[in-house]
Amino acid sequence: MLIDKSLQEIEKLLPFFKKTNVKVSAVNVGWHLDHSLKVVNNVCLAIKQSKVENYKSNFSFLKSYILLIGIIPRGKAKAPKNVISTADIFENDILEQLISARINLEEVKKMPAKSHFRHPHFGMLCLKKSLRFLAIHTNHHLKIAQDIIKN
Repeated sequence: MLIDKSLQEIEKLLPFFKKTNVKVSAVNVGWHLDHSLKVVNNVCLAIKQSKVENYKSNFSFLKSYILLIGIIPRGKAKAPKNVISTADIFENDILEQLISARINLEEVKKMPAKSHFRHPHFGMLCLKKSLRFLAIHTNHHLKIAQDIIKN
């Protein structure tokens, strides 16, 4: 699954968590890794707490487009406050979140298909689309982190 490969890539980038490049991003590699893992863990928590009987499919052109092309344009969205770290980020914090993310994803993959979470811009995403979103979102931040490292 794509999100599993993304988590492997996060682990590979951990040694560079302090690296910055303001030409690419106002925040360092660690922030992008931390944010990505906060999103994975929060989405997994929401999916685990969801009630399948409450799931309602909804159409969103933006959701369909992003899930189809698999790319989130840079600088176009603002993350919710609960997935943005305001404190200092340490390598160990990222590692702990990575361990939690792997456990959470394994648990979530066993959930019913109508397990879901409500995305602030896309509306309700069923389990399959939630996992696709997590892969796309994580890859979006991994690309930024990789650009910080190579420039």
